[in-house]
Amino acid sequence: MNRVFRLTIVINFVLFSTKFLALSVDDSLKTVKPAKHYFKTIIYTDFYKAGKRDLDLKDFYSKRLQSYELSQFSLGFNIPLLTRDYYNKDSTVISNFHLLLTGQLVSLRPVFDGLSTNHKLIKTTIGLRGIYNNGKRSLFYGEIAPFSTRDRGFNYTRVRRFSTMFLYNFIVNKNFTLRLGYVRSFAFGSRYHLPFVGIRVGRLDGVNLSIQFPRNITINVPIGNYFRASAFTKPQGGLYTMANTDSIYYLYNDKRLYFGRFEFLSGLRLDVFPLKQFSFYLSGGITTNNQIALFSDSYNKKAGNIYKPFYKEKIQNALFVNFGLAIKFGKVKSIYNNYNLYDAQDLNNQNSEGINQGNSQIPSQRKKIKNINLKDIDDLLEVQDFY
Repeated sequence: MNRVFRLTIVINFVLFSTKFLALSVDDSLKTVKPAKHYFKTIIYTDFYKAGKRDLDLKDFYSKRLQSYELSQFSLGFNIPLLTRDYYNKDSTVISNFHLLLTGQLVSLRPVFDGLSTNHKLIKTTIGLRGIYNNGKRSLFYGEIAPFSTRDRGFNYTRVRRFSTMFLYNFIVNKNFTLRLGYVRSFAFGSRYHLPFVGIRVGRLDGVNLSIQFPRNITINVPIGNYFRASAFTKPQGGLYTMANTDSIYYLYNDKRLYFGRFEFLSGLRLDVFPLKQFSFYLSGGITTNNQIALFSDSYNKKAGNIYKPFYKEKIQNALFVNFGLAIKFGKVKSIYNNYNLYDAQDLNNQNSEGINQGNSQIPSQRKKIKNINLKDIDDLLEVQDFY
């Protein structure tokens, strides 16, 4: 039983169990069980594809590979596990803590005309996220996300790693936010330990400019209550294991190689929110600064650097398309006319592969909303594209 099938079973079991328990309640009791969380269970999918490009062919490995084309499919979920409200003497909420379970399966298909093997690189992630809002100007965020990568059909290629992120978010006012933190990331085609620095100018429920290093730069423009447009530039990539079935690196006959990729995406995106339980998005643009690399255990042992590539090439720009959808389930606590809790529904708006899930429910400026702190949690969680 492969990981894709098992992950599908887990998701279906969670949804079936939730539905079954809801239907088993005796209506004759005339009681309503209060919701435990502010965040719904979210299931999302995403598809990304970039065009075919010829390689340089001046290098030995380029001649072996010949060309490069990429497609990627993602399936994931976010489930709230624990919510704690801390009250003042007058019973008003002054701070919150949230713990969430996250899961994601990524299927990456790099296609090289010079190789006979059809590689399908799989990444499976299970993680925990914790968010604490002190009720004033500060948010504290932490996540640990262990993951494994392998080439489907070649179990000996499996490798386990982990990524993590810790952030401090300071709210100057509703129009300006500062962020500082640390991230252990594989998004640049290798393992990096990076500082995180970010600012946002403009209201989260209106037009705003967000500059988050090393995440992305976006300009967000809401269009009524059902659409949101954005212009963006962001990095995307990862480090995967790949079977050496075509003897790409033949000096030491390694059975397992590591495939690293990195690119910058720039383009436009439209999010559509027809229902509270469903949303979808369409995106397109150009991918630039594309780099691919291959690593091996024996080469890195000799070089003394576990992430030193024996082959690396910068390849041509190309057009890309990206689309996906998000579905939300479950009953949540009332957030009527409360800025913090209303916006917290869209908590998990980005994930470890740089996928904006499109599940945001940011209210328009025409609505009267209170408070500010948990609103920033939604934007804060978008940092996950660097895992």
